[in-house]
Amino acid sequence: MDRYRNHKAIKSIRTANFKSFGPDLWASEFVKICHSVPVRTPGGGVKKIAITKYISGHSGARRKRAQTIKQQLINNEEVKKDTDAVDWLSRSWDRISSCFFGHGQIEEISLLLELALKADLVKPDRLQEWVNNDQLIGLDCNGFTNAYYSAIGCFIENPIHWHNKYKKIAGTAHTWHDINYDSAVLWARSKSKQSEKDENDDKVVDKHDRITLDTWEVIPNGHKGPDHHAHIGVIDHVLNDEVVVCQHGSNVGPRTSTYKIVSEPPSKKKGKEVWYLREIGKSKAQTLILTKPMPTFAAGE
Repeated sequence: MDRYRNHKAIKSIRTANFKSFGPDLWASEFVKICHSVPVRTPGGGVKKIAITKYISGHSGARRKRAQTIKQQLINNEEVKKDTDAVDWLSRSWDRISSCFFGHGQIEEISLLLELALKADLVKPDRLQEWVNNDQLIGLDCNGFTNAYYSAIGCFIENPIHWHNKYKKIAGTAHTWHDINYDSAVLWARSKSKQSEKDENDDKVVDKHDRITLDTWEVIPNGHKGPDHHAHIGVIDHVLNDEVVVCQHGSNVGPRTSTYKIVSEPPSKKKGKEVWYLREIGKSKAQTLILTKPMPTFAAGE
């Protein structure tokens, strides 16, 4: 954990720019932070940057950009004056590259941008364009969800980057009593042949199909299910029959959406954990798996 959350350089950024981070941070507040990330400038001011671009996956081009930035920063005379930053740059290649693969923490991205300004790789007035168009720094749905969990101090040894791990860590929710503000929301599909006809996105799953599902699976990365590509979000709160979900989808940016609970899982048996939620303003219910609250392994400062 020292490599990515408790390093001195990261803790300094969190203390300076993210005082609201900790167990009491709501996911909806984290969405607002993503749209206005503070970055300290060499002149002593603060530049607000939106980290809203959807970036996902490894590629040679992204790795090359990360390597280039790391080398430019380590060799820069101004950056060398900050020994904590140099140590972070030297020891945290996996975390630096994660910022270019959609899985960086918000503090890591803020630190990287601060050092880029210090090294004069970019001017403050062009920083947003540099992030969005030159370096393509952003998050994917897993990156956003995991960055939130890290912000509230809810994580294991390393960031989680695979959908199925969330339900294995927290357990599966069967009633609304099982879910809370830090439950994960996993878009899933049925493996039952009886639900194959529902692959038409214009049809709503009827009651009979809902109660005869054999089993379910979280939609594998890269494969489209009846409701959505593989996707994950986090619950902000539950009120009566509505669930407020925070998520980051392709070309939309981090956002907060409200869903009506159409039906809870019909039983506690394995393979019956499917929920049906309908986003307000849309006509089709979506197939979801909800987890219980994520365990907190270390409190956020």
